[in-house]
Amino acid sequence: MPLEGLPYLLLLLAIICAALGSVRVSLTALGAAMVAGLLLARMSPAGIFAVTATGILFWLPTRFDFGAALRYLAYAVALLLSFAMSSHLVPGFSNLPVYQTVTFAADSVPFTMYLNFDKTVVGLFIYLFFLKPNALPWAWRRNVPVTGAVLVCLVLAIMPLALAIGYVRFDPKFPELGWVWMLNNLFFVCLAEEGLFRGFIQGGLAHWLPKKRGWPYVAIAIAAVLFGLAHYKGGIAYVLLAGFAGLFYGYAYHKTSRIECSMLVHFGLNLIHFLFFSYPALVR
Repeated sequence: MPLEGLPYLLLLLAIICAALGSVRVSLTALGAAMVAGLLLARMSPAGIFAVTATGILFWLPTRFDFGAALRYLAYAVALLLSFAMSSHLVPGFSNLPVYQTVTFAADSVPFTMYLNFDKTVVGLFIYLFFLKPNALPWAWRRNVPVTGAVLVCLVLAIMPLALAIGYVRFDPKFPELGWVWMLNNLFFVCLAEEGLFRGFIQGGLAHWLPKKRGWPYVAIAIAAVLFGLAHYKGGIAYVLLAGFAGLFYGYAYHKTSRIECSMLVHFGLNLIHFLFFSYPALVR
């Protein structure tokens, strides 16, 4: 597995470099990850093309002034391709399995987890070209308390609800390869999902909708509904719980204008769920 994991280690390096401020180094690491993926049969030329096309579609409107119509067209195509990549509908990727139909408890649904190159790279491009240039400076005195408060409120609201409907039960554990789950969930899953739903969709709607009081919450609600619907494979309970959580993720992003904050709220809830409750859910 160490050699097979090289493309994903390089992808992680690209994400860390992006967060530290070097776009050029981040894209260089991403290029190395794609080459490694091709050599190790984790990507095909079709996957290379899909990644390149996605990046160009996000980059071009930020680099050149095409006018509003062409800019929105480029973003619309990028959004459609992003959904396809995130749903693993684009050919050319052979993502690396970590857990395959593993049951963490006798009454838990079997769990499968892959390291997903296609879904993650969407979040990386959104961060690099759409979010990072427009982000407000990090404000420790505001961002940290808001992030912590939103996470606490979310956990206190959603976990009793999940227990009440029989979606989970208390089940403390630390599974084998739990550290891989943590890295994957924070840097791959949360980056991809928060970048797409909060950064691109919610942020784009907030920019397009009127700036009057109340309209930003419409953007939060729309992004949360779409986020919930994106989890349809988990059933109606999962859709509703994910949509409810999405309201809190969106609020954290709205209050801080930093995607890192909504990512940390998202990861915090997922981590508590993973470590202390049935994962991913009880057999129903």
